[in-house]
Amino acid sequence: MFVIAAAVAGACGKEKPKEVVLNAVPTVNNEMPAFTVSLTDSTKVFFKDLKGNVLLVFFNPDCDHCQREAQLLSDNKAMLTGYDVYFVTPDQMPAIGQFARDYKLIEPNIHFGRAKVTDVLAAVGPINQVPTFFVYKDQRLVSRNEGELTLEKIQELLK
Repeated sequence: MFVIAAAVAGACGKEKPKEVVLNAVPTVNNEMPAFTVSLTDSTKVFFKDLKGNVLLVFFNPDCDHCQREAQLLSDNKAMLTGYDVYFVTPDQMPAIGQFARDYKLIEPNIHFGRAKVTDVLAAVGPINQVPTFFVYKDQRLVSRNEGELTLEKIQELLK
């Protein structure tokens, strides 16, 4: 066994990341990750089944960096056209739903949900900081970025 620091379970750098113990080495590759997310509308999504362009954002509702990124994305929703966007956290559903409402990210292509930290780490490997952005095109990873991004950087990633 080994220990991985999982910022996705903690916060965004202003708190010490929580430790999660896994029994196996994460299998990380450039394919769509194989884990399930429970969405705020009570449905479940198995990421490996998703097609097309997907922006996966690991976040923490209490993280100030995540809040700024959410505001940036809310103010520039047009750049998310053509993508299915999934905000994923291990937090509880009421906090997740409130975050979506607070930042006015209620759109048909924007989804919020929760996943187990151990499932996420096994699927994508360590996440050292939130927010963390994964961009997938046709089930292939084209970009992974940890931390707060500028509008220009996000636009570049989504081209």
